[in-house]
Amino acid sequence: MTTSFITFRRAGPYSTVQDMGRTGHQSVGVPESGALNRFALKLGNRLVGNPDHAAGIEICMGGVTVSINTTRRVALTGTVDSTLLITDAYGHQMEIKANRSVTVRAGLSIMINALSDTNTAYLAVSGGIGTPLLYQSRSTSPNAMIGGWQGRCIADGDQLPLLDDQSADTSENMSEWMIENPDMFAPKDMFRVVLGPQDNRFTEQAITTFLSSEYTVSPLLNRMGMRLDGDLLTHIDNADIASDGIVTGSIQVPGDGMPIILLADHQTTGGYTKIATVIKPDIPALASRKPGQAVRFTAVSVDEAETLSRQAEDQFQAMLKQMVAPPPVIDIASLYQLGDTTGD
Repeated sequence: MTTSFITFRRAGPYSTVQDMGRTGHQSVGVPESGALNRFALKLGNRLVGNPDHAAGIEICMGGVTVSINTTRRVALTGTVDSTLLITDAYGHQMEIKANRSVTVRAGLSIMINALSDTNTAYLAVSGGIGTPLLYQSRSTSPNAMIGGWQGRCIADGDQLPLLDDQSADTSENMSEWMIENPDMFAPKDMFRVVLGPQDNRFTEQAITTFLSSEYTVSPLLNRMGMRLDGDLLTHIDNADIASDGIVTGSIQVPGDGMPIILLADHQTTGGYTKIATVIKPDIPALASRKPGQAVRFTAVSVDEAETLSRQAEDQFQAMLKQMVAPPPVIDIASLYQLGDTTGD
């Protein structure tokens, strides 16, 4: 049996293997990691016939070119405007829109150029990425140097193993699928937060400033956290607390008064005051923001956050019901595999 693998001719600036994360181990200092936009990765997996938890490639900013040594279905998600550019050995190309699956024959080049409408997108491959499991997850945490491919970002020339394509066992799963206009991936700049747990350590003016100001995403951005630029937030006394637990979306404010939103690879504890927490359903849109783009906040209650989380899951399930068969595409590998057949 042929061993299947995906080869990265260009890995891009910050591409990693991610799945739904390694939950339940923060008590021993292991970060959860996992896809920043879990809805997008789940959609990609559904489009190519994988289980929701299958590992895919999280792409930051784009600039990725890969090839696969066996025929597989692929899908690009987490973006609306970006595309897959598939090229055969003769230079013939076809462009495939995001949020649809396409079967790609062995050896063809698959390119994702610079992402135009998001900072984070996902490449799902039928079967899923087959890097080793660590604490029941294949996700990469580059800061902790664990998981994924050798505990690091993917580099040019890396060859990652693929799992067997179980979807090939059923004709229904082998069908191509698409979502026409996934509203969940539309960009936004307003994010809902629950204030606290240390909002009482800030002046009243700081809380007002936090909820009324427009911040911008700093270039200091990675999977661990997003530093913001904008109006300073003033502490009543100082920024230090006894270290306590952190969740994805926690907004720390260190002594310089500038907020930092902690993301999927965040440390498990921290010793700075946290003014608020971004609610779970808003994390995917937050992760799509690029350096220089605006970020604003509005406060909701815990009960409202729980309701909004359930509504987001309902919205995702409703979106999945809109999956339809896409228009056919020309199989360029079959069309040109014999080269010029005109006889001239």
